[in-house]
Amino acid sequence: MNSIYEPQGRAREYSPLALNIYNGCDHDCNYCYVKKMRFIKKSNKPVFRNGLLEQLKKDAPKFSNGKQVLLSFMSDPYCIADVETQYTRQILEILNSNNVNVAILTKGGNRCLRDLDIFSKFKKIKVGATLTCLDDKTSIENEPMAALPSDRIETLKTLHQNGITTFVSLEPVLDPNVSLEIINRTHNFVDIYKVGKLNHIENKIDWKQFGESAINILSGYNKKFYIKNDLANFIDKQLLRPENRNPDIFD
Repeated sequence: MNSIYEPQGRAREYSPLALNIYNGCDHDCNYCYVKKMRFIKKSNKPVFRNGLLEQLKKDAPKFSNGKQVLLSFMSDPYCIADVETQYTRQILEILNSNNVNVAILTKGGNRCLRDLDIFSKFKKIKVGATLTCLDDKTSIENEPMAALPSDRIETLKTLHQNGITTFVSLEPVLDPNVSLEIINRTHNFVDIYKVGKLNHIENKIDWKQFGESAINILSGYNKKFYIKNDLANFIDKQLLRPENRNPDIFD
């Protein structure tokens, strides 16, 4: 078992390397692509990967001061289960002691602030949130056990105030106007944005209009951003600068 691996396909657009702490997630998002994977056990009870801590202690030195490692693709490092188990904290301690560059993507909101002391010790770390909506009702309908949007946004603000590089994943886009408003409300304390679309679910959204509007707003705020391939296919190529198509903007 390799603890750290190179993701493929859409996942590679997030990070050159990744580490999955849990199998399964208790946020129960109705748009989750992991639920559609045939080899994943359909469970809302996250299970810590057997032998991961021991394997990571062997693997981590190989990635010292190297490419970014994302936590996580197959679950959320700050799922509800982690409040009790605190395996994510143990993983971070190993990564930090080996000078591994890390990015964390979570919908756990302020649960991650428990580890703010460890974040501050890293030479290079980014902590981000997936934001799909702004109102509680929509969030509860689509991601019932995740932290509410206001919690995630306040957490990003706290991280920024403590000198941690922050990012937002605008994917999936459930309502284009709301996603654009998320940029307006968070640009003062978010360093990087990654913008995608809505996949796996039938929709009639004008992706060209949304993508080009997002680019104009982000450019106006002078923000770093990456446009995912699925969305870039709808956008006038003249609007896409090389840096907006380089996935390693997150590295």
